[in-house]
Amino acid sequence: MDELILLPEDQAIRAFFDDLDRIVLLRFLTVVAGLSVIGIIALLVEGSPIWLIVPAVTLILVRAMFSASQRPFFERHFRAILLGYLFFHLVGARLLALAKWPDVYIGLDFILPLILIFFCLRQLHCFLLLVPLWGISAGRDLVSAWIGDSTVQVLPLIAVSIVCCSVFFWVGRQTQKRRRDFLLVWRREHQRHRERHRMQGELDEARRIQLSMLPRSDPSHRFFDIAGISIPASEVGGDYYEYFQSGDDAQAVVIADVAGHGVASGLLLAGVRSCLYLLKDSAHRPAEVLEKLDRVVRETTGRREFVTMLYALFDPQCGQVTLASAGHPPLLRYSSETGAVEEVAISSLPLGTRLPQDIVEIHLPCSKDDIFLLYTDGIAETVNRNGDLYGNERLTARLKTTAHDRSAKEIRDTLLGDVWSFKADGEQTDDITLVVVKVR
Repeated sequence: MDELILLPEDQAIRAFFDDLDRIVLLRFLTVVAGLSVIGIIALLVEGSPIWLIVPAVTLILVRAMFSASQRPFFERHFRAILLGYLFFHLVGARLLALAKWPDVYIGLDFILPLILIFFCLRQLHCFLLLVPLWGISAGRDLVSAWIGDSTVQVLPLIAVSIVCCSVFFWVGRQTQKRRRDFLLVWRREHQRHRERHRMQGELDEARRIQLSMLPRSDPSHRFFDIAGISIPASEVGGDYYEYFQSGDDAQAVVIADVAGHGVASGLLLAGVRSCLYLLKDSAHRPAEVLEKLDRVVRETTGRREFVTMLYALFDPQCGQVTLASAGHPPLLRYSSETGAVEEVAISSLPLGTRLPQDIVEIHLPCSKDDIFLLYTDGIAETVNRNGDLYGNERLTARLKTTAHDRSAKEIRDTLLGDVWSFKADGEQTDDITLVVVKVR
């Protein structure tokens, strides 16, 4: 069905009937091959080699049909091949029985038409196959009466006519019923496929729009080397990061994470991003920005939506970093003087909790070659195939052992590569975002 729903309705019906008839035909050919072998043995025992041509040709056709069943030509012209073979088999069997086994012939008058009820044939095709069968039966009686000067056997002819008519109407009715049943399922699945395709297109467009919201390039700053990246776990992610210029030299870096990921998270992040741009004039006051964003999230969402955010303002004039956090994972600071990595955590609630919020600012010194790492919890919560978490401790240790003479972009790629090596073929269950800031 997955392949059929991609086809137009008429082609899907034809392909469906061809698949059903192909299965019946291959089973039928197996039976015919066995009967042909029995017929060959019987003809050899009777000493009638001339009649071996009919079962021999039948065996050759059966072998050819099995060999061709997987070939493109057989697929394209299956219906014509099926009708041609049925015509040869039914008419050939009748003629052979007429000539060699008259006693069997009477039974074939009723048995052979019944073979057609197993196939999905149009009434026209069924009619074209039944007419020769009926004609051979009627012609045999007429010829016998004419040669033997006997009366025509009316009752057998009427019985054969009834069987042929019954098969004709039965096949037509069953074919229509199968067609209706198939179309009922096909149209439902086809509509679902179109809906899924439409939704996938909208998700792809939403992903494109969301990715366009992220910084197209890292800022070029004379005092700071900055590199960031965000990798969503689904079509639309729930992570976000942004850069803002504050004053002449101060650089603001913001990283955020909405609880969960998907379309709802992406829509909320789009609103938060818009508000951040409206608050650019307050970029030098991180706590004030987060307090205003908290009110916006609380007042514009109908239910509790949690957003964690870390706001870092790097000011080279003061030689310090001003941090404000709303429930976000701690910032990691590598000190070039001591060679140690410090985990800077600020106790606070996420945005949108509707609880009393007390956002504070802390100040950290920044010296030449110091490295600051902002990240979302998707890194720490990365799981490998054994179910082990990557964890903050592993990230801290990796940052400490990274060659610190590298650029911010190289450090970012090294950390991300370590996460990916740890995950291996494990599934990415959450969005991953990190921003590296290195003091020049």
